[in-house]
Formats: sequence, C-alpha cells, structure tokens
Amino acid sequence: MSEYEAVLTDLRPFGPYQIRVFILVSAFETPLAWAMLLPIFTSAKPPWTCGLVSMDTGYSVNSTSLRASNSSNVSAVEATACLPSGQLCPGMRFSDEFTSILSEWGLVCSRSYIPNLITSIQMVGVLVGAVATGQLADLLGRKKMLFVEYTLLLVVWFGSAFANSWELYAAFRFIVGALVGGTLVVNFVLPLEFVTPAWRTFCGCIGFWAVGLMTLALWAFFMRDWRHLTMATSASGVFLLFTWWFIPESPRWLLSQGRFKDAERILTAMAATNKRPLPDLSPLQLFVEREHRKIAEQKKYSYFHLCSSWKLTRGSLFLMYGWFVSSSVYYGLNFNSKNLSGDRYLNVFLSGLVEIPALLFVALVNNSLGRRKTTTLLIMMAGVFCFSILILDVADVKLTSLTLVFALLGKAGISGGWAAVQVFSAETFPTVVRNIGIGACSMAARIGGIVAPQIVFLGDIHKPVPFAVFGVLSLVCGVLMMFMSETAGAPLPDQLHVSTTLSINHTVLAQDADQNRTLTEHQPLAEVNMENCFSAGQEV
Repeated sequence: MSEYEAVLTDLRPFGPYQIRVFILVSAFETPLAWAMLLPIFTSAKPPWTCGLVSMDTGYSVNSTSLRASNSSNVSAVEATACLPSGQLCPGMRFSDEFTSILSEWGLVCSRSYIPNLITSIQMVGVLVGAVATGQLADLLGRKKMLFVEYTLLLVVWFGSAFANSWELYAAFRFIVGALVGGTLVVNFVLPLEFVTPAWRTFCGCIGFWAVGLMTLALWAFFMRDWRHLTMATSASGVFLLFTWWFIPESPRWLLSQGRFKDAERILTAMAATNKRPLPDLSPLQLFVEREHRKIAEQKKYSYFHLCSSWKLTRGSLFLMYGWFVSSSVYYGLNFNSKNLSGDRYLNVFLSGLVEIPALLFVALVNNSLGRRKTTTLLIMMAGVFCFSILILDVADVKLTSLTLVFALLGKAGISGGWAAVQVFSAETFPTVVRNIGIGACSMAARIGGIVAPQIVFLGDIHKPVPFAVFGVLSLVCGVLMMFMSETAGAPLPDQLHVSTTLSINHTVLAQDADQNRTLTEHQPLAEVNMENCFSAGQEV
C-alpha cells in the first residue's frame, strides 16, 4: 500500500466525502449518454407515404402498412419509393409522428448512407477527444478540464440544433463526439483518485450511463421534433455546471504538481467530513518522488514490447479484439434499437435498463467465478442471442416480441462483457507496459465504435443482418477469451518475460524490484491506470 492509499485508508476509503464526489462526478454520465446516443432518435426514419401505386396491390405504398405486414422486408419495398436515379418518388411525404435529420434533409434512397456516416464521424471525434484530453488534463488538472470540456460540449451540442445542412450537422457531431470522449476520460478517473483500490471496481462499474440511455428515451417520447430534442437535452445539462463549487480537484494530481498545500486543504476537508483525525501527511512527499521515478522508467517502453513474447503477443491481440468487439457490438446494438419492432421509445428504455443487472453481475461474481469464465460467459451470451435473431428470421418465425427479448439479452451480455474484459486486460499486461497495453486496447475500442454505425447500415439490406454480424463477432471473441490465462487471485505481473529472439534492452528489464512491485499510483491521464471495472460506453 502506498503512502497516499494509507492516508485515504485513515480518512475512510469510501466515506461521505468520497461518496459525494463520486455521485456528483458520475452524474455527468447522464447528459454525456444523451449527447453520445442522440442519433438513436435523431437519425431514425419516420413513417412515410408515397404517391406511387404498388404493382402488386394497386394501393399506395406506405411504410406503416409495410411494417405491419412484414417488418423484415421493409427496406426491399422502400426501395420502390426511390426512382432509378436514386431520387425520392413524386409525392413521397414523411409523417409528422416525429422528425429526424432524415426527414429534414431527405436522407433516404441514394443518400440513405449519410445518417450512419454522420454517426461514424461522431465516433471518430470521440477517439480524437480522448487522446487530446489526456495530455491537457495532466497539464491543467482534472477538475478544470472536466468543466471546460463539458461547458463547450453544451454550447456545441445546443448549436447543432440550428444546423441548416447535413454537412454542417456532421461537423457539429464530430465536435460533440470529441468533447464527449474527452469529458468521459476525466469523468472516469477523477472519482477513482479519491478512493483506495478496494473501492475502484465499485466506482468503475456503478454509474449513471445506463440511466442516461433510459432517460433519453423519455426525452424523445415527449420531444418528437429532433431540433427540440437536441435543444432540450443539451440545455438541461446546464445545471451540472453548478457542481463546480462542490467537486474538488484531485489531491493526487495536486501532489504530482508539487502543490502540497492545496492537497492538504482537500485532505483536511475530507477528514472533517468523514469525521476522522487528519493523519501525518509528511510521507506524501516521498510518495510523489518515488512515483515520478516510476513514470520515468515506464517511458522506456513502447508498443513494440507488447510483442516481447508469444504469450504476451497472443494475449494483447485477443484483448484488443475483445475491446473492438465490445465497443462495436455495444454501440451497434444501441444505434440499431431504432430498427426493432414495437414501441421504439420503450425499446430504448429497456435497452438501458438491462445494463444495470449486467454490471451488478460482473461486480458480484467477477472474483468468485474468475475473469476468464465471467468474460467468456457474458460475451458468448451476447453472441448466441444476437445470432439467434438471424435464425428466427431464416426459420420464418414471426415473433417480434421474442426478437426484442433476444436483442435485449444480447445487449445485457455485451454490457457486462465489456466491463469484465477491461478488468481482465488490466490484470494481464505486466506493470511496465500496462498503460501501453490498455492504450492499444482503447484504440481498438474506438475503431469498433466507428465501425458500429456501418454495421447497422447493413440493416437496410435485411433487418437481421446487423444482429448476425454482432453475433459472429461476439462468438469468435468468446472462444478466444477461453484461451486467456486466468488472473483472478494471481499476483499482478510486474516484468516482461522477453523472448530471446527479440532484441530488447535487457537493462530496462533489470529494474529494482521495489520500482516495479506495485501499480503506478499516479500516471499521465492519457495512460491512466486501468485495474478497474468500467461501465459500458465509458472506455478510456
């Protein structure tokens, strides 16, 4: 246990002060989920009617009657509403049940790819924002970056409601994605720097992201116009700005910057709130000096060292694929929920609700059942239920309620599986390359998020196709996880076991055992310690 953790233990590892910080900071996840997942509703296709007459029935073609008769073939007949040139048929009109960017700018027929393209552009922004924020938060502080980025997010998010073209809207969504990605990084790590490792799994798994998804469905139910929905959700997030006076800066970051008086002031307030005497803080100076030496030593390693042995190479590739699958399937199922049969608002609400028991399951059984079994079980569960939707379609089983149940169970599986695979990853990489390994996995997850909307777009060919793709990806991932080494209860690996065929500087590997014995307690935020559990969607 480090000196800093010893101080937190004396002050209560998760006392009233830390609970307040955790709740206030985690509350940001709800509007962040709104901003990230808004395309579920703003990119939905409203019912439409067309002046063309069906060659088969002699009646006017319309999407509502078509969905009622055969929901899996909606896209096939919708194509008849498009002229050979790719333009809309004469007399085609969207209903006023709700509006979206599709009805606003006619993004159907030859332009039907644009809504999913805009969502992919948003996810590229998430990647850019997360990378840039890490360095800025180390320079300016966790709290300042959290509120600066969140304030900019509210402004840009609100402004996107006034876009007068889909190109301008796409630019807005890229910036929104970048600011969401950056805010999520700080939002995740700030509460963890107030608690001991024993409470980090709880703080990482339990959050308000799922609440954001559920309440987004309620917003969309009452706000049927996409511009009004965008303005309402962004404006309601302003209230969190007033938490500035109740959320302190991270004492760990203050110590790393040599601001001992500021850190002491926060720790003193923590002691008063938790009703504990203030312990001796003088050892914290030694803690900071030692951690700075650890950071300097870790900078000697690169991504090349992830291939220093066959075992580590295999593990790195399997885990990167696991993060890619988790992200692509999680976001894909979210964005594809607009295409499920039944009430679209209830479907999205339930999609968020099923995440809560999944994450609680991980928190409860991940230690007793083991990392490998927990991860494999949940990801295989996602794969089986997603692929079963294709089987139902092939078997011509017209049970839309069963399809919905399978989709929700698949969503629950991937939500818990993503949380489990992140814990698994943090315990697999040796300490000296743990940040590099997690960084590589995180990059794979970002790519998965970018690809997800394009997989959803395959539903225009046939509705069950995205579920089939998600199912195959998950099943392959589940099989690969079975070949990983179990890490539950095992000491965290410190050093690399270098293959003799690789020319790696062995003097780097001969570090003092005391230097590499424990996890780094303070690291640059871009390389944040990841020995914790994450809520789905909160990847760093």
